[in-house]
Amino acid sequence: MTARLGRRARVALLTAATLCASAAARADANLPLPLSGAAYRVAREAFAAYDEHRYADAIAGAREAIRQRPDVAELRLLLANSLAARGRLKDASRALGDAIAQLGPLPALTARRRQIDILIASGGEGGVPSDLPEPAPRAARAAYRAYGKKDYASAVTNSREAVRLAPQAERLRYVLIDSLAASGDDAAAYDAALDAAQRFGDNEGLRERRRFIGDRLAPAESKAAYAARDRGALDEAHRHAQQAVTYAPGRMDFRMQLIETLFARGDLAGVEAAAGDAIAIDQTNALAWALRGYARAARGNDAEADADFARALAAPTAPTASGDTRRNRDARVARTIVADVRLAQGNPQAALAALPSIDTKTPDDADAAIILRRHRAQTLVRMAAPQAPDAAKIDPRARPSFECHADEFGASCDVYAHDPALAATREARLAERRGDRAAAIDDWRTAIAAVPDDPQPRIALIDALTASGRTREASGEARALINANLLDSMSDTQAAFIAQRAGDNALALDYFARADRAGTLPASAEADAGYAALGMHRNDEGARYLERAIDHSASGPADDALSSQALNDARAAHAEATRNWGFSATVNYRGNGAQQGFAFAPTPGLSNNWQAGAEAYWRPFGSLGDRMFEVYARGYENFGVKGGGPSGASTLQAAIGARVKPFASVNAIFAVEKILPIGSDVRTDWLARAAYSNGFGDTRRLDVPSWWTGTVYGEAGHYIENHSTYATANARLGRTYRVDALSPRLTVFPHAVVGMDYDSAVDHSVPVGVGAGVAARYWFRGGPYDAPRSFVDVTVQYRFRVAGDERAKGVFFGAVFSY
Repeated sequence: MTARLGRRARVALLTAATLCASAAARADANLPLPLSGAAYRVAREAFAAYDEHRYADAIAGAREAIRQRPDVAELRLLLANSLAARGRLKDASRALGDAIAQLGPLPALTARRRQIDILIASGGEGGVPSDLPEPAPRAARAAYRAYGKKDYASAVTNSREAVRLAPQAERLRYVLIDSLAASGDDAAAYDAALDAAQRFGDNEGLRERRRFIGDRLAPAESKAAYAARDRGALDEAHRHAQQAVTYAPGRMDFRMQLIETLFARGDLAGVEAAAGDAIAIDQTNALAWALRGYARAARGNDAEADADFARALAAPTAPTASGDTRRNRDARVARTIVADVRLAQGNPQAALAALPSIDTKTPDDADAAIILRRHRAQTLVRMAAPQAPDAAKIDPRARPSFECHADEFGASCDVYAHDPALAATREARLAERRGDRAAAIDDWRTAIAAVPDDPQPRIALIDALTASGRTREASGEARALINANLLDSMSDTQAAFIAQRAGDNALALDYFARADRAGTLPASAEADAGYAALGMHRNDEGARYLERAIDHSASGPADDALSSQALNDARAAHAEATRNWGFSATVNYRGNGAQQGFAFAPTPGLSNNWQAGAEAYWRPFGSLGDRMFEVYARGYENFGVKGGGPSGASTLQAAIGARVKPFASVNAIFAVEKILPIGSDVRTDWLARAAYSNGFGDTRRLDVPSWWTGTVYGEAGHYIENHSTYATANARLGRTYRVDALSPRLTVFPHAVVGMDYDSAVDHSVPVGVGAGVAARYWFRGGPYDAPRSFVDVTVQYRFRVAGDERAKGVFFGAVFSY
């Protein structure tokens, strides 16, 4: 997990207001601005104008944004700050008074009004002192007149002259400071405020001016520190980071940037001092206590370090009704840093005691680091008796990790427990963002080499390989992770997904079940648990998981809901898992070539014919997932035969058989059946058959209205007693359309087709035809948990002969009712 310090709130448009507010005001601004539409655009332009010192435009924009959204406190702060920046302190105070009257005494509003009132009381708006020696009063009056007219350049010139003529007049320093600030010369204004404090003593009016101006100066120093740190110029980076803290002492993100720079310089004494200064500003900051404790422990100051760690561990890690979630996250990172020190000292029990629990209802990115440290500590406890604590074992290079970023508001640093893979992880993420998957995979492998016992880079590598289509490698990496005994150093749900990727459904289901018993299985993983159970042929258990996933998608939070296609897949899997029997009926014209599916054998003969049949099947072992075993009974007859061949009742026959799909990854089916004659023209026989099918886009989709579809089907059979062999094959390619205007259950599939047949009882030619056709399918008998389980399919084709006899051409028709 990362802990973004003091900056998480600077989303959307809040930042500019926080630059002008006190520490209390900044704390309240840690919420996103709830604006959208026209109000958002106007507010964004107003904040931009404020940043560019175009205060008149900022005032106008703030007033318009407030007109549209009077309930947003941050807009009221923007208006007040813009008025104050133009020297209209009394107007700013009145604007805040109106805001407090309308919105209530929000801390950000009351704190800012108090600051502005202090500026007014200390001379921000007042007259010329009566005791000035001539000609100072003339210059002072000119300065105040120019300031009132917002002619800040003249106000600066005249106030400088007045100060030169009457250096003993403290009040003239205020108009000089305010004129410089309003003119945009913040550096000179800050220096003038410092000079006034040195000459006349510090007071709240001068301190507020320095805070106000320093908040505007600090971001540039922070950015300069970030740039120097990026170049490796550590002394320069330290100087700029220290100045940023000086300008904006309340900005904790700048303090963390300074601490990171000191760590990079190896200055543990400086880290201790800087963290101590941060604690003086905010004694509830668990990260500051943990960082100072780390520096003290690494320097061998055990007693002082333990005292700091005790304060860090006292911070709450679980959010309360009115708590600061960011602080809770910081406290979790702080505990992880403490655990690292205890592990380095050879005290795994103390490390376990320091680590917080994992709240699965509010997960954050500290969880993985916490689980890893707990695994390390438990491994040490199992391997040997704990060693006596030894501060000398703490490696200062294994310090907490920082990941800093810079934008127009300065730098901020995410703080982690020690992570030697951080640089490689950063490069891998950058590579993924720019779409360079090969580089990302290499970087993830580098990260794994840096921390071989951390499963997170391994998980990321598996995801990257999967996204690149290298699924075999991804499965191999998942198996390697399992073999490295790292599943217990991640959450149960993560471990389940890794086992599933490795193809170990039994192990995956075990971890899914662990998470379920502990109440930590997220709703989004219930469908995956169901698929793992189905992979183990535990159909009842799998069906229950799928039902829960479907229920959550219907009534739970959007984050837990399956996509429309994933929901349809889950219902299809549920329907298949709970199906133990079925029934189908078909009618075909030109029995040799039109039928799809492994149901009916062709009847030898040259003549055109119709064929009708029915079949019932039973699965004695239930659904076997990607495999299958069924026993079946069927009967069929030919009718309408041209050319004087057998037709009607004399061709009626029955068959009893069994078929098996033995391979999970190959759609090949093998069957043996006994043919039982009913009509006089049927011979008893044994028939052995094999069929293969494959394709894409041949299931109903809900995520798009149309999709490409291609299918291939081939079948061969041998009549054992009568020594006859047949074969039939066809391939279809086209586009499937869901006809939502009539029903989303209806699809139409126009396609091109090529087909061939062979029958040794006829001759040894192989008729081949090509043509076009259309198939329509209507699905029905669905339910809350099941995709439609039954369908009616009608196919019409016309083929032109390419080779062989006349069987290759003409109309081919097939109709299937499947229940």
